[in-house]
Amino acid sequence: MHFSGTITQRIDGKGRVSIPADFRRVLESGDPDFTPEGKRVRMRVVYGNPERRCLDIYPIKAFDKLLNRIALLPEGSDEREILELFYVAGSEVVEVDGDGRTILAQRLRDHIGLPREGGEAVFAGSLDLFRLWSPEEFEAERGRKLAAARARMAGGSGNILSMLPPAAES
Repeated sequence: MHFSGTITQRIDGKGRVSIPADFRRVLESGDPDFTPEGKRVRMRVVYGNPERRCLDIYPIKAFDKLLNRIALLPEGSDEREILELFYVAGSEVVEVDGDGRTILAQRLRDHIGLPREGGEAVFAGSLDLFRLWSPEEFEAERGRKLAAARARMAGGSGNILSMLPPAAES
C-alpha cells in the first residue's frame, strides 16, 4: 500500500487535524502494534530537515527500514551523523485517536508555517510516506518542481513520464 493523492484538511485551534481515511489505512497496515480493538495507530513524524517547510510522515515499518539503512553507515561518519540529527533525533512518534485525528504540536505547526490558531494543512502522498504542508508552501513546492521538470524535459518529449526508468520486463 502506498500514499497517493492530495487532500486539504482543517486544523482546529487545539492543533487537531483529521488524517484522511485512505492515509489512515496505509498507516494501520504499517504499524505492527495496531489493533482495531484497542491499540491506536502510530506514525513517525520527521521535522528535522531545515531546508524543507513540511513534515515527512512515515508508517512505523517504513521508518524502521529507514533507520536500518542509516545504521549501515559507519559510526562517526558525517553522513550517519547528519542523518541521525535530522531523521533520528528530529522525529517523534505520534498517535492517531479513535476519531482519526492527531494533534500537531505547536513546534511542528511553526516548522511548516501553519497559523497559530486553526488554518489548513495539505496532505500530499509520496509513496512510502506522506508530507504535510501549509497550502502556501505546497503550492510553492509544486511551482519549484514544475520548473525543474520543464528544465529537464527541455527539447525532449514534453511527457513528464519520460523521467521514469524503463519498465522491468515481465
